[in-house]
Amino acid sequence: MIGPLAVHMYIPIMPTIQQAFSVSTVMATMTFSMVLFVMAFCTLFYGSASDRYGRKPVLMVGLTMFVAGSAICALAWNFEVLIAGRLLQGLAAGSGVVLARAIARDVYGPEKLAQVIAYITTAYVLGPTLAPPIGGAISDVFGWNAVFVFATGISVLVILLGGIVIKETHFDRKIGRPLSAMTGDYLRLIRNPVFMGYALVPALTSMSFFALAVYASFLMRDHYHGSSAEYGVYFIFLTVGFMSGNFISARLGSRFSTEYMVTIGCITGVITVEILAACVMFMPNNPLALFVPGAFIGVAQGLSMPHAQAAAINAEPDLTGTASGVVMFLHFSGAAAASLFISVLYDKTFFPLIEVMFIIGLLALACGLFANACKRRQMGRAVA
Repeated sequence: MIGPLAVHMYIPIMPTIQQAFSVSTVMATMTFSMVLFVMAFCTLFYGSASDRYGRKPVLMVGLTMFVAGSAICALAWNFEVLIAGRLLQGLAAGSGVVLARAIARDVYGPEKLAQVIAYITTAYVLGPTLAPPIGGAISDVFGWNAVFVFATGISVLVILLGGIVIKETHFDRKIGRPLSAMTGDYLRLIRNPVFMGYALVPALTSMSFFALAVYASFLMRDHYHGSSAEYGVYFIFLTVGFMSGNFISARLGSRFSTEYMVTIGCITGVITVEILAACVMFMPNNPLALFVPGAFIGVAQGLSMPHAQAAAINAEPDLTGTASGVVMFLHFSGAAAASLFISVLYDKTFFPLIEVMFIIGLLALACGLFANACKRRQMGRAVA
């Protein structure tokens, strides 16, 4: 839940933040992208630290830092203090997404991991689904500071639940390993083409999703002349699509191979971008022309992402936490880069968004096909 509180609840209030502190569109977007970048780098730390010290202690440290960051944002009296609070939020928010997947691998094993990740993500998407409309409504009624007050209260509840419900699941610790060995773990993953190919698929699909989410928030104000709350309502289309894709993926995961699900998801994403382009061309003043095809982009991401993540995490079974950290690092750094890049291209038209999403979709498909081919080659060598 702390990921949506840090990321998705902030999206509808970015135009409000821009006006409140009299900053540019790029600077307002930076306070969003910065969180994703920081989350990305911290996932590397959380994954390796949990392999060494256990899942629960590392998780509780992250949750505690998130409370502090949210409180600082709520009290921010200038843009610099807001950036400091957002920085601390980003440092903390990476803990949940990494350790949820590592804990799932500990509990359910490699065979059920893809299905479990799909179900976890389906539940997780309740956060992104509810966060934007709630954040937009709170901002419109009580002001942008109230959004962070709400995040502080919710994160305190998350700490209490985490402390009571979650038990330690990792007991094969690597406490005595030197730093050079950790570096070797990362190099080992990077050199594994199956890991890298599958890890890049969710990174690229998340880039497309977040580029759409960020660009649409400014289009809602400048093109559709809507409010933050209205954007939050339309954003539900994107997250419901993503949730539906993950649910379908979980239901079909035992019937179809990883290679098939990754390929179908990526192809669906490319086709849907073309449909989105046609819709906004024929109905330029109707937000549904943007958000309904956007929902199917979320479906495409949900179909491929759980299987690609699971295949990447399972590529090196003795490096579960580290692999999960690298997967989420690529996921969040890609989303951050795409959201910042698309804000630089923002010109109040649809064309930069469509072009960027189409290129990203083709790259995701290429990475998926590459990973599938490498996996088949490895399996062939193992049989031989």
